Amino acid sequence: MASSSNARLRLGLTEAGKVILQGIGFVALAALVFPAFGILSALVWVAFVAFLAGFVLRPKVRLSGNLPDRVMAGQTVRVTYIVENIGRFPAYNLWLKSAGPEAIEHVEDGQMISRLRPGETVEVSLAIRPRRRGHYRIEQPVCLSSFPFNLFSFGLSAQEKENLIVLPAFSRFRIPTRGPIRQVHAGSTRLAGRMGSSPEYAGNRPFVPGDSLRRIDARAWARLSVPATKEYHDDFDSYAAIVLDTGVPEALLRSKPKEIKELEAAVSLCASLAFSISNDSLIDMLVAGPDLHPLADRPRKVRLEKIHEILAGVEPSPGRSLEPIEQILENRFSEISDVFFIVLGCKSAWGGPAPKAYGTLLDSAARAGCRCTVLSVSGSGEIAPEQNLASRASYVRVLSPEEILTGQMRFV
Repeated sequence: MASSSNARLRLGLTEAGKVILQGIGFVALAALVFPAFGILSALVWVAFVAFLAGFVLRPKVRLSGNLPDRVMAGQTVRVTYIVENIGRFPAYNLWLKSAGPEAIEHVEDGQMISRLRPGETVEVSLAIRPRRRGHYRIEQPVCLSSFPFNLFSFGLSAQEKENLIVLPAFSRFRIPTRGPIRQVHAGSTRLAGRMGSSPEYAGNRPFVPGDSLRRIDARAWARLSVPATKEYHDDFDSYAAIVLDTGVPEALLRSKPKEIKELEAAVSLCASLAFSISNDSLIDMLVAGPDLHPLADRPRKVRLEKIHEILAGVEPSPGRSLEPIEQILENRFSEISDVFFIVLGCKSAWGGPAPKAYGTLLDSAARAGCRCTVLSVSGSGEIAPEQNLASRASYVRVLSPEEILTGQMRFV
């Protein structure tokens, strides 16, 4: 941020300036009854001189520094900026003030810089704490000065905005993942994320007609005086799919338009689940409401980052059907080891037109031989008996929103 054409002037009042303006107002009212025009003129003159001097001596500085690409909700982050005086004269009484949406809490503004000579630089750090996940466009902080009379503050702010991705809060916990191991077919794009994309050496055996000449072990042939060929084991991996229910009732949306505790807990649980199983399983796809996000062509380390980035922007999707992606999912279940369903308990999660699709997907996954896990986010602490999930899923667990959002999970 620089004091050039791409920056705009910011004007503010200090606490002392607010007192002066209030005093001018009171004296102006009193002047209607008592002869106090002399005092009123003096106060107006002081305010005018302070404004004019502050405008003329306003700081000409450049800020360099950037927000991190992504942070986790509830995490306090310190951001360091370098302040450089690019003007011809010294700048006095400088400080940085953060600007951003209500969801970004400004824990600590920058410390006061009493004097900054021309060409001199100084580092200033700010502390912010995002309250809620999301994708934000945030203005850079403003460098202000209250010199010379500490009545008005003048500064320059950049017109450019920075992107900040606030990830849902997540933590590691233990969860059973004992689904059947699936083999990857050669040439598949899913090789991008595999633990090992080349066969594993198993040993040597005598050469038989039909073996590939490329696999002949010359050293073993010279040692044994008979042809020998190398033998390999095919690689196997455990694949997982995560299905997140985002269907929030319209009534709940109207009563809680900004933040729905049950949905936030479900998103946080989904982020924690992906974090907890990413080392043991390849997460092949994420279904967030009606949206399918395939991950097969991404490297293993990138998949978790992509999942958390997607979850940062998940919104409620009441009444939206899963029908467009049902067939795609059913065809993919034959290559999946574990399927995790995260459903909301603020409604009948498996009843109604759209949510019935989750039950259909559960049955399809079970028929394909997948190990199905159902995690229900519910404040009631129980699942309705008629849903009969115990016989349809391999593992069922009910979690309260408070248990998830406070990070009390250790084993699910």
